[in-house]
Amino acid sequence: MKTALVKDVRVDDHQITFILTDDREVSAPTSWSRLLADATERQRANWRLGRFGTYVEWPSIDEHVSLWTLLSVSEEELLEAAGFEIGRSSIRS
Repeated sequence: MKTALVKDVRVDDHQITFILTDDREVSAPTSWSRLLADATERQRANWRLGRFGTYVEWPSIDEHVSLWTLLSVSEEELLEAAGFEIGRSSIRS
């Protein structure tokens, strides 16, 4: 099974879409995030991947959206499914 983490992002007035490393897409309404809903196109385009591709952050508006939130699973479930070893004090790939 291929690990599926975020590799690309699209945000418009209607949807936040994460494109995963296995080419699936996961979307949610942009209204889930007031900050993204109110952001300019330039602010929405200014994103970066966080923590192994498990979440996306938009630094100019201080917003973070996680893949586990879009999938409605816990962070631990997502990390285990992605093949990370979850230790007491750290996560190892």
